Amino acid sequence: MASLRFTDVQARPTEFLDFTSLTLEEFQTLIPPFEAAFQAHMAVWRLDGKPRTARQFTVYKNCPLPTPEDRLFFILVYLKTHPLQVAHGVMFGLPQGKTNPWLHVLLPALQTALRQ
Repeated sequence: MASLRFTDVQARPTEFLDFTSLTLEEFQTLIPPFEAAFQAHMAVWRLDGKPRTARQFTVYKNCPLPTPEDRLFFILVYLKTHPLQVAHGVMFGLPQGKTNPWLHVLLPALQTALRQ
């Protein structure tokens, strides 16, 4: 299954703006606070919403959203287009059951980053 990634559209500024409502410069400015908020959340919670008790969060080999850019792009596209979760998952190569937890983790991280 093909999946949409930040690297697929970063070289096409108009298309990137269409997907996210942000310019590449605005997007780059938002990455550090967004990633800090994401990492802070993942230090305490697992992706499934349960408290983290053992291992710390690491990006695993087959992670569907391996980079901060992919995670931010994923949540911004969702907010801009607001598709069904199953449709959004298909665009990013995730089943609906994996799309939902990512949305619930990344949306608060984005809200925290935007407050800063």
